[in-house]
Amino acid sequence: MQLFLRAVGLASVAALAQAGRVQHPGLTVPSSVDTDRDSVVKIFKSSYETYRCAKDISNALFNLFSSLRWVVVVENLPSVMTR
Repeated sequence: MQLFLRAVGLASVAALAQAGRVQHPGLTVPSSVDTDRDSVVKIFKSSYETYRCAKDISNALFNLFSSLRWVVVVENLPSVMTR
């Protein structure tokens, strides 16, 4: 019941919210928009490609070290069991 009352309260507050202007009136797009857009796209693609490569390398190293760790544990297991 308490959860229901909270939900109704939140819905009531949300209904009171009003939309307003977000952007300052009179803003214009600069004439260099095409050049700037191309630069931004190039930077984004380059950054994302670098991120993707780093992520792939990180995953590969994680998988390599995870498998090595298990090999060491399995190799040490018989000596532990015989004591």
